[in-house]
Amino acid sequence: MTDRQEDPIRAQLIKARRAQILDAAAEVFAEKGFARATTKEIAGKAGVSEGTIYNYFGSKEDLLIELMNRLGDIQLRRMHFSSDQLDQALKQDAHDFLRGVFRARHSFVAHSKTMLRALIAEMLINREFAERYYEQTLLPYSESLAQHLQARVERGEIRPVDVPLLLRFLSAMNAGLLVGLLIGDDLLQTRWQDEAFIEALTNFIMYGISVERKPDRDEERSGQ
Repeated sequence: MTDRQEDPIRAQLIKARRAQILDAAAEVFAEKGFARATTKEIAGKAGVSEGTIYNYFGSKEDLLIELMNRLGDIQLRRMHFSSDQLDQALKQDAHDFLRGVFRARHSFVAHSKTMLRALIAEMLINREFAERYYEQTLLPYSESLAQHLQARVERGEIRPVDVPLLLRFLSAMNAGLLVGLLIGDDLLQTRWQDEAFIEALTNFIMYGISVERKPDRDEERSGQ
């Protein structure tokens, strides 16, 4: 006797209900913080009974972990490089590649602000949760980006740098921009995904603030 196949319609309904509850949990966690949030409030936000939550998730902590997993999945889909993708990315020049990385990063953040706000506060006070997020989400992305940057160094396309240290500089800068966005910095709120803003950020990383920096890409193209 073969196992009965799962009803695809039922599977879709379960997936939709889980997403509905997770969306509500992200909003409540972002508004009140994980410790002060209750499953009753999450149920009210989701438009379901409190008991329904426990049909899909074992505890409030499980909701937090699932939000982390969801965020990690989104980030890795948008920003992780497989070996084939890495080979393709190396066909771009360093400037265009970096601009694409920032564009993907800013798109990811723009579509994940509520989840990020919900999770970041908990990471600051919950070391175990922070370590889990780092290992599951940040580390795979950092490793793929480090591999790419090291390949650029070896090909002579960027100057020799301490790649692990460079990644931490980039992470610190991104974290600062993210905090500014989440607390309501007006400039970041209005220009976060603006191409001119992303280009300025790329130029800053590529050339710094030295008066001897290379010209902007638009200047280079106009001179050709």
